Amino acid sequence: MSQYLLIKKLYVQNANAIAGLTYGFPAITNFLGFAHAISRKLPNELNVALDGVMVISHKNTVHVRQPKGWGDYVFALSRNPLTKKGDTAPINEEGRLSMEISLLVEMKGYQAGDQVTGEQLTCAVTHLLPTLRLAGGQIVRFESVSITTLDNELATLRQLMPGFALVDRSDYLAAHYRALQEKDSTATQFDAWCDFTSLKYEAKRIVDSSSSSNESGTVKAEWHYVRKPHPGYLVPINTGYCAISKVYEQGEIANIRDPLVPALFAEAAYSVGEWKSLHGLPSINTAIWRYQHQYPWYLAKSEPFVEDLVEPDNFDESSEMTF
Repeated sequence: MSQYLLIKKLYVQNANAIAGLTYGFPAITNFLGFAHAISRKLPNELNVALDGVMVISHKNTVHVRQPKGWGDYVFALSRNPLTKKGDTAPINEEGRLSMEISLLVEMKGYQAGDQVTGEQLTCAVTHLLPTLRLAGGQIVRFESVSITTLDNELATLRQLMPGFALVDRSDYLAAHYRALQEKDSTATQFDAWCDFTSLKYEAKRIVDSSSSSNESGTVKAEWHYVRKPHPGYLVPINTGYCAISKVYEQGEIANIRDPLVPALFAEAAYSVGEWKSLHGLPSINTAIWRYQHQYPWYLAKSEPFVEDLVEPDNFDESSEMTF
């Protein structure tokens, strides 16, 4: 039976609200990295490692404002201290948010019923949380840290309501991309992704046989909302990275953080997620995010890779491509 670490009602302030091309919530890799950071700091004698993470959002507020009281929202920025010369420091746009979340984290190595290890684990995590950052934000408070099993999923979810879990919908994106390719072979994955993220309207011409309309040269039309490819509270998300170079062995690239491990160059990868109310989840496992590696993709997903989305590029191996 799977064992889970439940961090309930974690309040974080000034977390990063910008994730590549998206904004409004941190990238899912922030939460997997947070679990990994806790796992690395646990006492070795516990022999417990943390793995997949389920993210439940109870409340989040992006720090934005309307400069004129109406119109577009902009990020509420803070002014930096004066420079050494006493000049006004430049303002760098930083999107921040405050959020209240719960995390359900998979555990490996913990035996059910081991109360001594369980108490030591929850005590260690309780003392670790205030010392860590999550998505660049400060952890202000949390309600509790406990160990739970999923023998009764409904009871586990009930104590986390009200809340919405972020679910992987990369299968929606892949299916919609294939549908676009059947209609237009020049369609790209970015086109498919934009169909999930854009608010679209289309005009339908109104046939008017009156002479006045023809003489003026105007055409009447009705505007209709274009539905998204799938129903649901679908959002664009940052899910990891895609390699843009080959893997270089240790020592081939200078001035990297850890020269003892292989490295490569990568760009952010994007997908589609869905905020789903907890009472509507068919299974908790469908909302557990885990790392999935399949070159050139290094992603957070809830399901293993089924097929390659794109073929890797043919990289230039000439002598000019050196680092």
